[in-house]
Amino acid sequence: MNAAQDQVALRHKFQVRGRLPVVQSVTAKLPPPPEPMCRPAQLAAARQLIVRRDAGLGDCLMILPTLAAIRQRFPQLEIVFQAPAAYTALLEGFAEVDEAIALEESPAGQLSPETLFVDLSNYVERHPQAWQQPRIDLVGTAFGIGPVSHAAAYHPTPQLQRQAGKWLGTHGCHAPTRIALALRGIYGHRSWLVPYVFELAQRLAAKGRDVLIFDADGQAPRYPPSGDSHQTGSVVSAYGLELPLVAALLSTCDAAVVPDTGLLHLAACVGLPFVAIFGAVPPQLRLSHYENYRCLTAEKKVACVPCCEGPRHIRCSYECLWEITPSMVEAALYQLLGQTNPS
Repeated sequence: MNAAQDQVALRHKFQVRGRLPVVQSVTAKLPPPPEPMCRPAQLAAARQLIVRRDAGLGDCLMILPTLAAIRQRFPQLEIVFQAPAAYTALLEGFAEVDEAIALEESPAGQLSPETLFVDLSNYVERHPQAWQQPRIDLVGTAFGIGPVSHAAAYHPTPQLQRQAGKWLGTHGCHAPTRIALALRGIYGHRSWLVPYVFELAQRLAAKGRDVLIFDADGQAPRYPPSGDSHQTGSVVSAYGLELPLVAALLSTCDAAVVPDTGLLHLAACVGLPFVAIFGAVPPQLRLSHYENYRCLTAEKKVACVPCCEGPRHIRCSYECLWEITPSMVEAALYQLLGQTNPS
């Protein structure tokens, strides 16, 4: 694929004429949530806490630091996380969670008066400080708990590590340096651009690095075969994999390049250094609890950044994302790794 040619085509496709649309948050008209939803005294008297969150992977992972703080203060609690079915196997691998169940499931056993149920769906989105405070801290306000000090940590099991090693060997990943790239997020205005991702993959592979491109959709656009005979690294599409295996593969990488998506938070959980690419959302709302990263944003270059989230962003020209080029990301990546850019 010629990234420059595709860039022109995609940019024309998403370009809008005239003024940019004014986008309001989809939860702007909803009343603010009760604060707190559950008080420390109730947690102290309970035996089981069921936390429900109907949202994306990143939003579920940003709840875990608060659950860790609750577990430390109230060790008698059994913590059950009710989340989308695609995330339950991953969530059960965190020390903060005793059991993870799908949204349509019911907790095992009989619920008792000592069971607390807290539905955090749309809680942070409706919070009056949703665009001022880090989302991880806003979760704590639902339980009357102050800001937490650290992010959650995920450690792949030995079985997952072996599975990841076998997967890498099968796909010909043998280079000394391995970089993870996220192809897309759930929203276009919070994803990097596909031609840019492929161009960066080509740059890295040409310099002897293996590249894993992740996407939740097994039918996502594939990286085109390279005609460069001097390319010494491999570019592999890691699409539609189960999240525990994704986490194990991330843990084998040296760094990641991730937009404002769930993979960013998963990379942080496995301790992977990353370059974060932010378009619509202010980075400090997502990154305040993470370490060892570089952040790129077009906030000072594009007047409409930051902007509110909403489905009408499909009409946006993604001007903020076009400003963050592969050469900028590559430079930030080498800076993150403490290496000199070979180019």
